[in-house]
Amino acid sequence: MKSPLEQLTDEIHEVALLVHSAQERAEDREIVKSAHLAVENLSKHYREMAGSGPDSERDTIERKFGRRVTDLRRMASTLPRIGSIASEHTGDQPSAGPSQVQARRITGVSWRSEVVLGAAIPPALRVGGEVDAWCGPCEGLTTHHIIAMVDSTPKQVVCQSCGGRHGFRTTPARKSTVESAKPTTPKESEAVRKAEQKAEELRALGREVAETSQVRVFDARERYKVGEVIAHPDYGRGKVENVLRSSMLVRFPNSGLKSLMLN
Repeated sequence: MKSPLEQLTDEIHEVALLVHSAQERAEDREIVKSAHLAVENLSKHYREMAGSGPDSERDTIERKFGRRVTDLRRMASTLPRIGSIASEHTGDQPSAGPSQVQARRITGVSWRSEVVLGAAIPPALRVGGEVDAWCGPCEGLTTHHIIAMVDSTPKQVVCQSCGGRHGFRTTPARKSTVESAKPTTPKESEAVRKAEQKAEELRALGREVAETSQVRVFDARERYKVGEVIAHPDYGRGKVENVLRSSMLVRFPNSGLKSLMLN
C-alpha cells in the first residue's frame, strides 16, 4: 500500500496532466471543470497534510510539494471559470439568488455563467504575481511576471524565459489589413527579418528532432538534460531547453515553447 506522500505525488502527476489537457482544450467545459475541481481537491489534501504531523514532516511536505501545488494553482487560474464551480457556497453561507448573467472571454472562448452572491472568488492577479501569456520571441505561452495592471487585468508582463517585456496577451498579435498595406520601415523590416530567421530556426529544429534516433518518451517522473529530444503525446517531438526542479521548458517545432510539469 502506498504511503500518503506517494499518494500525493501520484495525485500531483494526474492533476498536472489534467490541467495541461484543459489548457489545450479550453473550449471543452467538462475538461476545464474537472481540472478546476482536481486542483481544488489537491490543494485541500496538501493543506491537510502540511497542517498535521510534526514540524519536521511539515517542512518536508512543504519543501517537496509546495512549489508544485502552487504552480498548478497558478496554471488553473488562467483557465476559464465554470458557473457550477464559481457558484458553490459553504454550508454557513446563505444561498442567495443568482446575479445578472455575466459573460467572460478568455483566450477566444466566450462562456456565460450565473454567479451566486457570496461564492468563492478565484485568486486575483496582482503586480509581482505570475501569469501565462503569449510571448512573441518564444512563440508560445510562457510564464510571465506581472509588472503593471489595469483594474483586474494584467497590462505589462515580463517573460521568465527570454526576459522580454511586452503587453499582456494570450494569443499572437494580428496585423490589420490597413497595417499590412503600409510601407515597411527599417524597424519593421528588421522585425520581418527576425521573424523569418525564427521560422528558419524552427524548421531546422523540426529537421533535427525528426532525424535524431535518440528520442526519449516523455514521462513526468523522469529527469532530463538540456539538449535531449523527447516525444510528447500531445506536442510530438521537441528539444529540452531548460530544466527546473518541478518543470522544464521544451521547444516543439509545431507548438513552440512549452512548460512541462515534472514530479
